[in-house]
Amino acid sequence: MTLSPIKSVGIILLAVIVIGWAEFYLPVRESVSVDMITLGFQMYRTRASTLKMRLEMPRLEPEIVELTDAVRKLTEQFASAFSNSLYLVVNPSANRLTMRRGQKVLLEAVISTGRNNTLQVKNRKWIFRTPRGIMTVLEKKKDPVWLKPDWAFLEKGESIPAWNSPLRREKGTLGAFMLNLGGGVMIHGTPQEHLLGRSVTHGCIRVGKEDLTVLYDSVPVGTKVYIY
Repeated sequence: MTLSPIKSVGIILLAVIVIGWAEFYLPVRESVSVDMITLGFQMYRTRASTLKMRLEMPRLEPEIVELTDAVRKLTEQFASAFSNSLYLVVNPSANRLTMRRGQKVLLEAVISTGRNNTLQVKNRKWIFRTPRGIMTVLEKKKDPVWLKPDWAFLEKGESIPAWNSPLRREKGTLGAFMLNLGGGVMIHGTPQEHLLGRSVTHGCIRVGKEDLTVLYDSVPVGTKVYIY
């Protein structure tokens, strides 16, 4: 039986492919533990995706510009909203408080905020963290007296006294001044100024003596406090 030239060439090419598969592809795959065909296909897909992204960038550029402009306008609106108002900004993560008017910083203070832990006694539970959100200075007091809550006794293993017990009242703990934000959260002084800059409180915001004096003299009742 005589083979045609086309069939002969086909058989030769098939033989070359088989030999190449056995002599090159399989040894390389076994030595480097990589499927060369799969790798090549993945490289092709990556290159195609990159090319597609490059082609889409001009189309997305107007949207990027629009978003950037929107962020700029929102920033300007935020600043202008407080241009004539005094407000406080508290960053518990960095333990910093700033007093601002618009974008101008009038005071920057190192503070202490919530320790972010939990106390649970039987079926009662307290989470000691400084709440995030917008709060308001509801009242100001000079030489405030701390009315100790139940957890102040329980965490020391002490019995809880009656609400009208003298044991509930403690002087000096809150420093010389206090700004009440409601919900048991206050901005106040501390006899432990060496702990400022650390998250050690039960949720209140502790401030050093000098900075607290500035806040008490400068911040009126009704001032907004932004905690983030």
